[in-house]
Amino acid sequence: MGASYPRELETERLHLSAWTRDDGEALAQLNADPEVMRFLRPADRAESLAQSERFAAHWDEHGFGLWALRRRADGDLIGFAGLSIPFHFPAVLPAVEAGWRLRRDAWGHGYATEAGRVSLRHGFTDLGLGEIVSLVHEGNVRSRAVAGRLGLRIRERIGVVVVYATGATPG
Repeated sequence: MGASYPRELETERLHLSAWTRDDGEALAQLNADPEVMRFLRPADRAESLAQSERFAAHWDEHGFGLWALRRRADGDLIGFAGLSIPFHFPAVLPAVEAGWRLRRDAWGHGYATEAGRVSLRHGFTDLGLGEIVSLVHEGNVRSRAVAGRLGLRIRERIGVVVVYATGATPG
């Protein structure tokens, strides 16, 4: 492994920080929006808090994970993005996934793409990964477009999930 994966960094418009247990309420609010969760398994408050615990624990166990995304302009937590091991989808393991989920009012501003780019860059340079995948429901046109902008290409389909992937030298 190269340099360590950053727990905190800034992009042009975003402040990214390692997901912590303190971010649980924000995740519960994010997951309470049916439109945000349209292509995902529903998560009530208890499941959202458990999910938040898993996001935070991933950093401790693996040295990388999902970042809480805050707009630099106002410090508002608008969602998450980053890399994680997709234990919830064993068909693709072993793998590291680039993922993102944003509040609906943050859609359409390029935040997922902005955070996704640094996720991929640090995954290849700091973690030395040879491939990064992204798992997207076939009906999720917005996330499929983000995957395309990130240079990810369709590797396979497993049920309703489109498995996107890119290697260290994306085309």
